[in-house]
Amino acid sequence: MFPTDRLWDEAVVLEGERQVLRVQSTRDALLCLKNHWPVDRTDAVSQAMSACERGLETDDDPSLARQALIEAAKEAGFRVNSWTTT
Repeated sequence: MFPTDRLWDEAVVLEGERQVLRVQSTRDALLCLKNHWPVDRTDAVSQAMSACERGLETDDDPSLARQALIEAAKEAGFRVNSWTTT
């Protein structure tokens, strides 16, 4: 799929009504958005997927994909657990 994964400095744990997702890299985030997301594709989800794809294909800072996932997760109603959640 993508040649290189981009590990994050800190994992993000997303708690939903029926699932808990632990995401620790850009590839994890992209797969989570594609395969385990509880809502239809919104602008925030599309932006997060794009940020993840760019992060895997370019030198983009992995924190951009992480932050985009957090924003999409909040919009989807997940409780976001992380030491550095913004």
